[in-house]
Amino acid sequence: MVIHFRNPAGFTLIEVVVAVALFAVAVTAMLGLLPSVTQVSGRSTDTMNALRLPDAVRVELRRMATAGGVDALGEETKPFTTPLPDTCLLVATRDASRVAALNYQPPASPDQIEAAAQYFMIEAWRFNEAPLAFAPGDAVLALHIRVSWPYRVPGSLAVTPATEREHVDFNLALSR
Repeated sequence: MVIHFRNPAGFTLIEVVVAVALFAVAVTAMLGLLPSVTQVSGRSTDTMNALRLPDAVRVELRRMATAGGVDALGEETKPFTTPLPDTCLLVATRDASRVAALNYQPPASPDQIEAAAQYFMIEAWRFNEAPLAFAPGDAVLALHIRVSWPYRVPGSLAVTPATEREHVDFNLALSR
Protein backbone atom coordinates (compact mmCIF):
# COMPACT_ATOMS: atom_id res chain seq x y z
CA MET A 1 0.00 0.00 0.00
CA VAL A 2 1.34 3.40 -1.04
CA ILE A 3 0.59 6.44 1.08
CA HIS A 4 0.55 9.86 -0.58
CA PHE A 5 0.92 12.93 1.59
CA ARG A 6 -0.86 16.04 0.38
CA ASN A 7 -0.64 19.20 2.38
CA PRO A 8 -3.16 21.67 0.95
CA ALA A 9 -1.83 24.48 3.19
CA GLY A 10 1.74 24.42 1.79
CA PHE A 11 3.35 26.39 -1.07
CA THR A 12 5.23 24.96 -3.98
CA LEU A 13 8.75 26.07 -4.78
CA ILE A 14 7.54 27.99 -7.85
CA GLU A 15 5.03 29.97 -5.79
CA VAL A 16 7.73 30.92 -3.28
CA VAL A 17 10.15 32.03 -6.05
CA VAL A 18 7.44 34.15 -7.70
CA ALA A 19 6.51 35.77 -4.36
CA VAL A 20 10.15 36.60 -3.56
CA ALA A 21 10.65 38.05 -7.05
CA LEU A 22 7.56 40.26 -6.70
CA PHE A 23 8.74 41.44 -3.28
CA ALA A 24 12.21 42.24 -4.68
CA VAL A 25 10.70 44.27 -7.56
CA ALA A 26 8.45 46.22 -5.16
CA VAL A 27 11.32 47.03 -2.76
CA THR A 28 13.58 48.07 -5.64
CA ALA A 29 10.89 50.39 -7.02
CA MET A 30 10.34 52.01 -3.62
CA LEU A 31 14.06 52.52 -3.05
CA GLY A 32 14.37 54.00 -6.54
CA LEU A 33 11.72 56.62 -5.68
CA LEU A 34 13.35 57.61 -2.40
CA PRO A 35 15.85 60.20 -3.78
CA SER A 36 13.19 62.05 -5.79
CA VAL A 37 10.78 62.08 -2.84
CA THR A 38 13.53 63.46 -0.61
CA GLN A 39 14.38 66.15 -3.18
CA VAL A 40 10.72 67.20 -3.56
CA SER A 41 10.38 67.36 0.22
CA GLY A 42 13.44 69.62 0.50
CA ARG A 43 12.17 71.91 -2.27
CA SER A 44 8.78 72.16 -0.57
CA THR A 45 10.42 73.12 2.72
CA ASP A 46 12.51 75.80 1.02
CA THR A 47 9.46 77.20 -0.78
CA MET A 48 7.46 77.33 2.45
CA ASN A 49 10.33 79.13 4.19
CA ALA A 50 10.55 81.64 1.32
CA LEU A 51 6.82 82.28 1.62
CA ARG A 52 7.25 83.03 5.34
CA LEU A 53 9.79 85.80 4.61
CA PRO A 54 7.61 88.86 3.75
CA ASP A 55 7.07 89.92 7.37
CA ALA A 56 10.76 89.50 8.24
CA VAL A 57 11.74 91.43 5.09
CA ARG A 58 9.36 94.24 6.05
CA VAL A 59 10.93 94.42 9.53
CA GLU A 60 14.46 94.59 8.10
CA LEU A 61 13.47 97.21 5.50
CA ARG A 62 11.81 99.24 8.26
CA ARG A 63 15.07 99.05 10.25
CA MET A 64 17.01 100.19 7.18
CA ALA A 65 14.56 103.06 6.56
CA THR A 66 14.83 104.15 10.19
CA ALA A 67 18.62 104.07 10.07
CA GLY A 68 19.04 105.95 6.80
CA GLY A 69 15.65 107.48 6.04
CA VAL A 70 12.84 106.38 3.73
CA ASP A 71 14.03 108.72 0.97
CA ALA A 72 17.55 107.27 1.09
CA LEU A 73 16.16 103.73 0.99
CA GLY A 74 13.99 104.73 -1.96
CA GLU A 75 17.08 106.02 -3.76
CA GLU A 76 19.07 102.89 -2.88
CA THR A 77 16.46 100.60 -4.45
CA LYS A 78 16.72 100.78 -8.22
CA PRO A 79 13.68 101.07 -10.52
CA PHE A 80 11.94 97.87 -11.56
CA THR A 81 12.90 97.78 -15.25
CA THR A 82 14.01 95.26 -17.85
CA PRO A 83 16.69 94.02 -17.52
CA LEU A 84 16.60 94.07 -13.75
CA PRO A 85 19.38 96.26 -12.34
CA ASP A 86 21.48 95.46 -9.29
CA THR A 87 19.64 96.85 -6.31
CA CYS A 88 19.24 96.75 -2.55
CA LEU A 89 20.14 93.25 -1.34
CA LEU A 90 19.19 91.32 1.78
CA VAL A 91 19.96 87.74 2.80
CA ALA A 92 18.21 85.22 5.02
CA THR A 93 19.07 81.93 6.68
CA ARG A 94 17.66 78.67 5.36
CA ASP A 95 15.08 78.39 8.15
CA ALA A 96 13.98 82.01 7.43
CA SER A 97 14.55 82.96 11.06
CA ARG A 98 16.97 85.83 10.32
CA VAL A 99 17.00 88.49 7.60
CA ALA A 100 19.80 91.05 7.25
CA ALA A 101 20.78 93.77 4.79
CA LEU A 102 23.79 92.91 2.68
CA ASN A 103 24.90 96.10 0.96
CA TYR A 104 22.98 99.07 2.42
CA GLN A 105 22.66 99.93 6.14
CA PRO A 106 23.89 96.48 7.24
CA PRO A 107 23.03 95.54 10.82
CA ALA A 108 25.56 95.59 13.62
CA SER A 109 28.15 92.81 13.47
CA PRO A 110 26.41 90.40 15.89
CA ASP A 111 23.20 90.59 13.82
CA GLN A 112 24.86 89.99 10.46
CA ILE A 113 24.45 86.60 8.80
CA GLU A 114 27.75 84.84 8.10
CA ALA A 115 28.37 84.02 4.44
CA ALA A 116 28.08 80.24 4.83
CA ALA A 117 24.57 80.61 6.34
CA GLN A 118 23.19 82.92 3.61
CA TYR A 119 20.61 80.74 1.84
CA PHE A 120 17.99 83.16 0.53
CA MET A 121 18.88 86.23 -1.58
CA ILE A 122 16.31 89.00 -1.32
CA GLU A 123 16.30 91.79 -3.92
CA ALA A 124 14.13 94.92 -3.68
CA TRP A 125 13.20 97.22 -6.57
CA ARG A 126 10.98 100.29 -6.46
CA PHE A 127 8.25 100.84 -9.00
CA ASN A 128 8.94 103.47 -11.63
CA GLU A 129 5.46 104.12 -13.02
CA ALA A 130 2.49 105.88 -11.44
CA PRO A 131 0.67 105.29 -9.20
CA LEU A 132 3.33 103.28 -7.36
CA ALA A 133 6.38 105.32 -8.40
CA PHE A 134 8.31 106.77 -5.47
CA ALA A 135 9.38 110.39 -5.18
CA PRO A 136 11.27 111.83 -2.20
CA GLY A 137 8.79 112.99 0.41
CA ASP A 138 6.09 110.46 -0.54
CA ALA A 139 4.29 108.74 2.31
CA VAL A 140 4.69 105.22 0.93
CA LEU A 141 7.56 103.33 -0.68
CA ALA A 142 6.15 100.46 -2.78
CA LEU A 143 8.66 97.72 -3.56
CA HIS A 144 8.79 94.61 -5.70
CA ILE A 145 10.65 91.86 -3.81
CA ARG A 146 12.25 88.73 -5.25
CA VAL A 147 13.39 85.94 -2.96
CA SER A 148 15.67 83.42 -4.68
CA TRP A 149 17.38 80.31 -3.35
CA PRO A 150 19.85 78.77 -2.86
CA TYR A 151 21.99 81.89 -2.83
CA ARG A 152 24.76 79.84 -1.29
CA VAL A 153 24.62 76.09 -0.83
CA PRO A 154 24.70 75.41 2.94
CA GLY A 155 28.25 75.38 4.26
CA SER A 156 29.70 76.84 1.06
CA LEU A 157 30.98 80.30 0.25
CA ALA A 158 30.34 79.95 -3.50
CA VAL A 159 27.39 81.91 -4.87
CA THR A 160 24.89 79.94 -6.96
CA PRO A 161 24.28 81.56 -10.37
CA ALA A 162 20.91 83.34 -10.58
CA THR A 163 19.78 81.14 -13.48
CA GLU A 164 20.05 78.04 -11.27
CA ARG A 165 17.96 79.40 -8.38
CA GLU A 166 14.28 79.07 -7.69
CA HIS A 167 12.43 82.24 -6.76
CA VAL A 168 9.20 83.76 -5.50
CA ASP A 169 8.12 87.38 -6.01
CA PHE A 170 5.83 89.62 -3.95
CA ASN A 171 5.09 93.31 -3.44
CA LEU A 172 5.62 95.21 -0.21
CA ALA A 173 4.85 98.75 0.95
CA LEU A 174 6.67 100.77 3.62
CA SER A 175 5.00 103.83 5.07
CA ARG A 176 6.72 106.67 6.87
